[in-house]
Amino acid sequence: PETNNNATRTTTTLKEYVQSNPELHLGTKTQNDLTYLFKVLSIEKVLSIQSHPDKRLAERLNRERPDDYKDANHKPEMAVALSKEVQAMCGFRPLRELSSNLKAYPELAVLVGDECTHEIHQLVDSPGIRTVLRNMFRTYLERSPEEVQGQLNILLPRLKAMDSLDEIQELIIRLSEQFPGDSGVMAPLIFNVLVMTEGQAFFINANEPHAYISGEILECMACSDNVVRAGLTPKLKDVDTLVSMLTYKAFYPDVVGGHKIDDCLVRYEPPVSDFCIEIITVPAGETYEVHDVRSGAVFLTLSGSGTLLQGDVTEMSISFGSSAFGSANTKTMVVAGPDGVRIARAMSNVYHGNYLWQGGSWEMNEYMFDEFE
Repeated sequence: PETNNNATRTTTTLKEYVQSNPELHLGTKTQNDLTYLFKVLSIEKVLSIQSHPDKRLAERLNRERPDDYKDANHKPEMAVALSKEVQAMCGFRPLRELSSNLKAYPELAVLVGDECTHEIHQLVDSPGIRTVLRNMFRTYLERSPEEVQGQLNILLPRLKAMDSLDEIQELIIRLSEQFPGDSGVMAPLIFNVLVMTEGQAFFINANEPHAYISGEILECMACSDNVVRAGLTPKLKDVDTLVSMLTYKAFYPDVVGGHKIDDCLVRYEPPVSDFCIEIITVPAGETYEVHDVRSGAVFLTLSGSGTLLQGDVTEMSISFGSSAFGSANTKTMVVAGPDGVRIARAMSNVYHGNYLWQGGSWEMNEYMFDEFE
């Protein structure tokens, strides 16, 4: 929210630009900023184990600790894979997998503690697991650096002496090289490890732990800077807040493809109103009309080149890395260059529980995000 992106061909920031006429640029009089943030991440080194607060917690953190938590908004997010492979961690493993890992990796069991380890083994088939997971995670994160390093000194040589390693073991070694001595090195044994291929996506709600490990993604999220970190980072770690805020749902997140709207458009709709992503692919020499929405939109050119046209008002040449802002309720024509063009458009999720653009008209949205439930 605090980033001052300059509007094209002016020294005006994007925030100043939309605030100059919110009804024109955002499609409403009731807000004065975009409801989302839109990023491209190229991840070579794992990003921190983190979570983002829901609105109620964000309001309290901003009130009590404004220097650390600078706004009062929630921050659900969605990642869409751009590279052939993207690796991430999200959510706690099902209890049966946790129990199995605690048996296979006694170094993790030492850090978790005998009591929590015993309870996890006993409650594998029980629905009442939230307290056990919370106690386990707190014990694990509150271990001293000396205790963590001591167990890593046992685990890492053991893994490196094996004839062959599975993907999780290879990841543990890689994390140990990126963040030596960090308790987050063993996080792949606790969290689900996801692998996405190009075009796949997953949604992360507020109060869910996650970390991006490698690959290139589009990331879209509610407009907030609030991040609560606990591992694999040199930044502020707020263990108390993270442990208390998590939902402790133990399940494997859904990895889904987008909805193909037509030959050129694929849409990714999360179960929140803050944001939505569209991928627009136009073949060489062809023209495609991007329909208008009741939201300000950010365009980002992912590959190829071409031209964006807004009637007789604006014409803009685009190529890899070009970005543009489109005001609400404005149609945009995409004219593809000789190699075609691929564009991402981020906007508020005008379809959430509302209407879907189909066959040239707005129709009631009936599928209601089944993939994400």
